[in-house]
Amino acid sequence: MAMVILVTLLLLMRCSGANDLAIFEKTLYKAFECSYDKGLSTLKIENGVTDEQIKECLKTYEYTEQLMLWHSHLSNIPKYLNILRYLVHLDLSNNDITEVTFEGIEGICQQLTSLSLDNNDIEALRKGDLDCLQSLQYLYLGNNKLKFVENGTFSVRMKSIRYIYLVNNSLTVLDLSLLSKLKLSDDVRLIVNASRNFITGITNSANITIQDFTPNTSVGIVATHNNITTANIKYYFEMLNISNPVQLYRLWNCGFDVRFNPLICDCAMFPLADALKTFRHIDADNPLFSVTCGSPSSLEGMMLRKVPKNQFNCSVDVNCPNKCICNKTAALDLVTIRCDGNYFESNIPMTCPVARKININIKSNKLTKVSSRAYLGNVSQFDVSQCAIITIETSFVDMIQNTTFDALLFNDNGLETIPKSFKNFNFSNGQVLTLDGNPFNCDCHTRWMKSWLHSNKKHILRQNNIRCATGPGKNKPIIEVPDNLFICETLTNTDEVLIVIGSVIFVALVFIILCYKSKNIQVFMISHFDICKYCCRRRKLRKLSFDIFIPHSCEDDDVVNKIVDYLENHDPPYSVCIGEKNFKPGLTISENILDAIESSQTTLLVISNNFLRSTWCNMEFREAHMRFLRDRNINMVLIVLEELDTKIICKELKIYMDTHVYIQYTDNQFWAKLLQSLPIITDPPLFTDESPLFSN
Repeated sequence: MAMVILVTLLLLMRCSGANDLAIFEKTLYKAFECSYDKGLSTLKIENGVTDEQIKECLKTYEYTEQLMLWHSHLSNIPKYLNILRYLVHLDLSNNDITEVTFEGIEGICQQLTSLSLDNNDIEALRKGDLDCLQSLQYLYLGNNKLKFVENGTFSVRMKSIRYIYLVNNSLTVLDLSLLSKLKLSDDVRLIVNASRNFITGITNSANITIQDFTPNTSVGIVATHNNITTANIKYYFEMLNISNPVQLYRLWNCGFDVRFNPLICDCAMFPLADALKTFRHIDADNPLFSVTCGSPSSLEGMMLRKVPKNQFNCSVDVNCPNKCICNKTAALDLVTIRCDGNYFESNIPMTCPVARKININIKSNKLTKVSSRAYLGNVSQFDVSQCAIITIETSFVDMIQNTTFDALLFNDNGLETIPKSFKNFNFSNGQVLTLDGNPFNCDCHTRWMKSWLHSNKKHILRQNNIRCATGPGKNKPIIEVPDNLFICETLTNTDEVLIVIGSVIFVALVFIILCYKSKNIQVFMISHFDICKYCCRRRKLRKLSFDIFIPHSCEDDDVVNKIVDYLENHDPPYSVCIGEKNFKPGLTISENILDAIESSQTTLLVISNNFLRSTWCNMEFREAHMRFLRDRNINMVLIVLEELDTKIICKELKIYMDTHVYIQYTDNQFWAKLLQSLPIITDPPLFTDESPLFSN
């Protein structure tokens, strides 16, 4: 027992500092091992506590060709490896190495043929770190923390490399600079294993092109169990400068294993799937032909090459109409556009994604008109049934004429008539049109529809449900109404006069309502006609001590004084509260602010960068905003003096400005907009003994 304590104390004395103490604690119960296999010329060192121990062992077996130096808490590649002048295989696995550098041992570095750094703490490889490894054939870097490999790390100087092991790291991209030796020879053998990382794609900082490969090149890249979700063929063709698929013969002996990745089998994957299906017979054992889908759920686990062509779909955002969903089926070059009740436009979309075929399906009671659009030339199915359409413009008919559409569905809308240009419409085989469920007017203007329907029975479906909603043939199918019942009524002179008078009255009422409701019209009227300063604005009785409280920065007094002067000289004048004039002595600033806000009908905040930098001003906004939220009868108006620094705008003010209209001081119509935002405040009537209220 005493001997154990003595040994322990001696070891503690040799340790210097906390790090050595930590190492000592880890290795206290692990025996130092220095064993040599003469037949294999292999030296194995484990659990080295101090450099002196390890050096002594190395000196004893200085002719070693293979060194395994494990579990010795090395933080870098030690310079004392120079002792082994004949070293060609170096294994420093299971240490604490954080960086790879061969400074001071370049001689050893140049003769190494294999280097193992598995199970260390390496996070990055930098350009130049590996340049001296000119004879290296095998490099093992598995189970590290590798996140970053700088471009140029695997340069052409590593001309002998045959195998790079990067399994179980934290890489997010795989760069083709790993294949730099392709620049040196036509006969290259190289495997890169980067399984079980977080790789999402491939980059090419070394500008490797298809010309660097030959049929003799044998390169294998293993990237299984990563985060690869797609394989954009166009992107990789451009990256490798592939202009013709025939050039792919140069990759005859190359392989790329991406099995067990969460591949999204959408339209971007269709070209790869189509190629795999076409060329599988050439190399059926290639792992690429066994790649499976990770999503969507309906395709999960299915081999990519076996997915039906019409299942390769993806969403499209470019030119997709607002509030609509656009999906592309790559194999058919088809875009399907679906717009539901959230589509609030009155006409069909102006644009849509580009495709050889387009299917449009709109279901919205806001859709009332169908006009011509450039994309209609590619429409295959045009379904606007069950909407509220009352007008089909002639330009639409002209546009769709002679196209290769399959179906035009207008059933169950509000059509009372359709353009007469349909009469000359030439349907092709298989083309169909639906018009049933519309309230057609059967008069002299729609008589042509009867013969038109008869002559196109194969193309215009459900003709027995295309019925009259008005006229003598009401509720009957149009094709059954006698020709003499398609009549038009004529107006008398009295009817015409009444229509004119009614129209004038209607227009006048609409104008008056617009003047009252529309803020833009109100501002225009106020700025151009003095009388409208009174007739186009709300009125309120004075109930509080002040009409307006103006929170502002004292550095903006010049502007605020102009505003105060304008308001106090208004007819009737406003009672304005500003801090320096109206705050009550004896109260704190915060108490005065709260009192001013609660005592004013309107809080008129003058916002500037000076305001935003003031703690008191920000408090004034918050209190005013809280009162505005509590009582919507209280008015809050914002005047913005200048362009604001977005970095100093508080969150509440930013949200308010994003969702409410404010007034720009630099606006040419500033004063009109200011008046439009403020009610006219008048004193309540005074009741006296002679008032009718108190009279007998």
